Formats: sequence, structure tokens, C-alpha cells
Amino acid sequence: MLHIIFAILAATTLLVPIPTATTSGKMLLLVLIYNGLIIVEFINKGYDDWKGIWVFVFILSILMVFPDWYLAETLGALRFPDDGFPMIGGAIPIYMAGLWVIPFFIILFIGEEMRRRKSVGHAYIIVSILSVLIFTIAELTLVYLPSWTATVTGMIGNLAWYIIIPELVLGLSIFIFYDFAKDRKIWQRIVGALTVMILYIGNASFFFFLIETLLLGV
Repeated sequence: MLHIIFAILAATTLLVPIPTATTSGKMLLLVLIYNGLIIVEFINKGYDDWKGIWVFVFILSILMVFPDWYLAETLGALRFPDDGFPMIGGAIPIYMAGLWVIPFFIILFIGEEMRRRKSVGHAYIIVSILSVLIFTIAELTLVYLPSWTATVTGMIGNLAWYIIIPELVLGLSIFIFYDFAKDRKIWQRIVGALTVMILYIGNASFFFFLIETLLLGV
């Protein structure tokens, strides 16, 4: 129900024209609403599992500013439109620090449910499928807001070839490292999230080099 409510709010916010509202402002509002809904839900209903997942993915979402910054500023593989809203380092909209919570929470929550109801093997399969679907749909659609644009040669629509495997591995690594860190101290959860972020940067860099430099000769 919570995600249905959020989907309606997101569609209304993004599709209804508001002359004075920027895309970045709308996205930040949605990020705040989503995180607020999750927090209210686990506080009111005592969902400790929701709280554990949210804490981990919120930490990770903040850390994901670094890969986005690296892809945009160092590799030049990504561009965020400057619509006058505050930017982190002049390159990354501030809403990106919380936007990753949305896909990460969905992937991790469903993965944990599948592990509980079926098996860890089923969970890996579902997490893999969800990661590819969610990140691919985001890459192909958010360009029309506009939110971000890939600026590489190997692309299908706005989906860059080099990022497909790193985003699949990202989903799996979130599931693996959350399982490692979920019952540990906060600093260990931070280390787990930091490890996921570093793995993502490494994978994105390698596949960018492999596809854009070696295969396509950019």
C-alpha cells in the first residue's frame, strides 16, 4: 500500500505542470516523501526489519553521491541538467543523496522476503532480475524529466551498455553485504555500505574502459 501511495504521489508531482517548480525540486520533494513514509511506517508499526533495511540503504544512498560524481566529472559518462537548484560539487543534484533509497529498499526488502519464504538461491535470482529491471527502466525513462543523461557512445536509448553489469552486481552486493551487516554495530553497517559503493565504482570504471575504450575506441 505504501508504494502504491508513493507511486500516485510521484506521478502527480512529476506529470502535473507547475511553472515555478524545477525537476530537481520535484525530485527532492519525492525523495523526502518516500523516506518519510518509510520512517513513519516502521515507527508506527514497529517494523524492525524495515528500519534495518532503511538505515543501511540510506547510508549507502548518501555514499552513492561519489560514484555519480566520479561518472559525471572524471569519466564524463553522465550529465545532470543544471536547473538552478543546489548541486553537490557543482555536478550532482542534492536529491541524488537520497534517491537511491527507493530502488535499494525495494530490491532489499523483496530479496529478504524471498529468502525468508523460499531460499537464499531464490532470493539471488529475484534480486538479480529486480536490479536489472529497476535500473534499466530508470535509465530509459528519467531522461525525459529530464533527470540525468548518459553521454557515452554505446547506448540503447538512454541506457549505457557499460553500466548494465555494474548495476546488476550492485543489486547483488547490496543483498550480500546487508546480510553481513544487518545485526552488527552501526560502524560495521557503514563499512558494509562503503564496500558496496567502492565495488560499484570499480565495476563501473572497468566496464567503461572495456566497452567505451577498448571495444568502441572512444
